[in-house]
Amino acid sequence: MQPQQYPREALRARLLAMMVLRVVLALAFLGVTAWFQLRGSSFALLNFYPLYFVAATVGILTILYALLVGRVRNLKLFTYAQLTVDTALATLVVYITGGTESYMHALYPLIVIGAAILLGKRAGFYAASVSSIAYGVLIDLDFYGMLPAGYKLVAPAFAPPWKYVFVTVSTNILAFFTVAYLTGYLAERAARVERELEEKEIDYERLEALNRQIIENITSGIMTLDDRMRITSFNREAESVTGYTLRDVYYRDVEEVFPGMIRKGHLAAQGGRRFEERFRKKTGEEIYLGFSISQGQGGEVERIIIFQDLTRLKHMEEALRRDERMKALGEVSIGIAHEIRNPLASISGSIQLLRAESAENENRRLMDIILSETDRLNSLITDYLLFARPAREAERDAVDLSTVIDETLRLVRNCPEASNVTIEPMISGRFSIIGDHRQLGQVFWNLFLNALHAMEGGGTLTVTARRWPEGALQDESGAGFVEINVSDTGRGIRPEDAARIFDPFFSTRERGTGLGLAIVHRIIESHNGTIEVSSGENGGASFRILLPLEREGMGV
Repeated sequence: MQPQQYPREALRARLLAMMVLRVVLALAFLGVTAWFQLRGSSFALLNFYPLYFVAATVGILTILYALLVGRVRNLKLFTYAQLTVDTALATLVVYITGGTESYMHALYPLIVIGAAILLGKRAGFYAASVSSIAYGVLIDLDFYGMLPAGYKLVAPAFAPPWKYVFVTVSTNILAFFTVAYLTGYLAERAARVERELEEKEIDYERLEALNRQIIENITSGIMTLDDRMRITSFNREAESVTGYTLRDVYYRDVEEVFPGMIRKGHLAAQGGRRFEERFRKKTGEEIYLGFSISQGQGGEVERIIIFQDLTRLKHMEEALRRDERMKALGEVSIGIAHEIRNPLASISGSIQLLRAESAENENRRLMDIILSETDRLNSLITDYLLFARPAREAERDAVDLSTVIDETLRLVRNCPEASNVTIEPMISGRFSIIGDHRQLGQVFWNLFLNALHAMEGGGTLTVTARRWPEGALQDESGAGFVEINVSDTGRGIRPEDAARIFDPFFSTRERGTGLGLAIVHRIIESHNGTIEVSSGENGGASFRILLPLEREGMGV
């Protein structure tokens, strides 16, 4: 087994403790031994100066050790030196207190125990070896009378037999090594257990740090509440979703930050049920949060709430529902349009013949109304077909979007609704896409006409077209996109209407069919593009369209 290695600071602390113990034990053993040795003698006849000398030496050396322990680089060697000096002092005490008859040989096991505690089993065997040699040499010299007797406190009346001396020395030496082995084993075992406990503590700290890192980097917002429903933790994703920092929400009532989160019976729900509520971010923006509440361990973690921002998902769900409605309507529209269009053509033709033959003004006026409404029905059916049957891929070709916009703007300028409207086109370059020229023209015609109707008292229509910034958004081919913005300064769009503006048959105009913007959305979607609408606080609306640009070398 390898000797136990102690860190420098731990060894220094043990040395200081051992110094204090050395002084206490040395003085105690000297006092007790002197009392036992002197209990039957006359105090006046004894020479106590050697004991005073030993006590003073121990005190001086302890002070010296204490001064050097913080400056010595090699503490291990310094410890071995102290053990050697302690053994020498113990030998001197044994000699002074009687030599072969002294009870103070018990100091040697204390030195061995201290050595094993300080540096492990190897140091214990070192102390046992040095003690054995010192004790054996002392007893031999004392037995043969080779040491001066004047320094002894007590001298025996007669010399003990050699057999007794040999047994005493052998027994003590065996005891020294036994104590060295047992103490060293126990010290190393205790040190190993202590080290394992420290390693486990380190593992717990690492595990806690790992858990914190996982929580901070998880893609869901996590917050904990105490038993008073105050927020006690807030991870990084929670800050990103809500716009609040931990400093903003710490120890605040959860209802202040998330109104209605715990007041609607959500705390009583079992089985990890998931809820959805609308909340406002720190910036004032409204978002959808999906969250679940689970029971914590109590105290600072009475409840654990995990939540995600579902705003984008909600918009996608709404777009899917709109697409499904449009698809269903388109399938029905194709059949209805064909069934109605032919009878309308017959009715219109018949009324025109009757009108030509009629001479009465009243009849002609009624026939004009019939023809006008017939044309309106025919226009509505045409819109149906345009909405329900966008151009197929095979019918598409390379289209210069800039030309389409210019042509449509020329038509718009001649409309009566554009008389009080300023039109500002800002088209930077030519943009080639793959699409249907007629349908794309219909898109811009509907958007421009919708803007003119929103500015009945006049205003400004702004049309911009530019290449989308490189790297910001690209299609799968890497060709990039063209961004078109159609903005007006009209009355704007109400927030409650924004989600339905692309729905079929939804219109804010009295005589509107509600198909214009639905057709726009349908055509843009069929061209693999996207369209978004926004409205300012002070009025005005802006439609943003993204369409994929034609790849170089691509032909149809």
